Amino acid sequence: MSLDKLAIIFFIIVLPISVILNAYTDSQIETLNLQISYDNKLKNATYDAVKAFQLNTINSSTSDLANSKIRDIEASVNTFFNSMSTNFNVGGYNTATLQEYVPALVYTMYDGYYIYSPYTNTLPEDTYTKIDANGNPVSDDSNATYKNEEKLYGLKPFIHYSCEYKRDNDNFVITYSLDNYITIQGVINGEWVNDAGYLVSDIEEESNTIKYRGIKIQQNQQIQENLINDEGKKGKYPYHKINGVKYYKKNNEWVSLLNGTEKASGEALKDTDSSAYYYYKEAKEFMERIKTYGIKNLSTEDCVDSKLKDDKKIFDENQWRY
Repeated sequence: MSLDKLAIIFFIIVLPISVILNAYTDSQIETLNLQISYDNKLKNATYDAVKAFQLNTINSSTSDLANSKIRDIEASVNTFFNSMSTNFNVGGYNTATLQEYVPALVYTMYDGYYIYSPYTNTLPEDTYTKIDANGNPVSDDSNATYKNEEKLYGLKPFIHYSCEYKRDNDNFVITYSLDNYITIQGVINGEWVNDAGYLVSDIEEESNTIKYRGIKIQQNQQIQENLINDEGKKGKYPYHKINGVKYYKKNNEWVSLLNGTEKASGEALKDTDSSAYYYYKEAKEFMERIKTYGIKNLSTEDCVDSKLKDDKKIFDENQWRY
């Protein structure tokens, strides 16, 4: 067979394969670009929702109250869907339309979480059952705000990070948080217990001094930080940190720094602070109380609804260290 015929056969075989591979590659690139675009828009909408929640809670004096927190979350949810509508250029669609494509929104709080998701409304039958002229019960929910078995999309009740434990005659619940703070409520050794505190290991106490991992912590300590003053010289200034804002003592006045500008706090703060001392002291006392309760060896197998097969100790200091 001549070289020309071989070349023609080669092109007949290779050209369709090249066209198909090229089309497949273009399709994959287009899919990847579309996925990246969707991910960015979803991240932007999530950022807007979180930012709205932060602004509402910071500027609200009642943000710790349940009703106020629910209001702030619902406002954040509306911000999320409005941002989604704007990012996808679907301004003509309302929140109810976009909700069909969002399975759930979860807001993780310090001691629990909220879920904004679809649910089925259930009305007790006696709330909408009436008696007709013949004395027979009939179901009539025409005047009800919500219908029985109606599919709704809304905020579900707050769910705590809690777990029920039961062994022998003990039956109690431990509520966890995002850090090492826990609450214990229930019957232990035949007595009702309602206790809370921080789980912290490696604490030693000597007279009026707390030692944590070899570091001594005393009462009435002055916390200082190196700053450069107006003359360009470095100096140590006492400071307090309140609600995430640092206040420094300069010229017998407590000030905060905002964008390099000093702002007077207007408060008479103490030069010393004992909060660290009492934090570790109370944590040590809480750890000792756990030993007296007899739940030092509490394990995951003692959980009422446990699906864990391994036996891990809840208060084993080798598994957690703070």
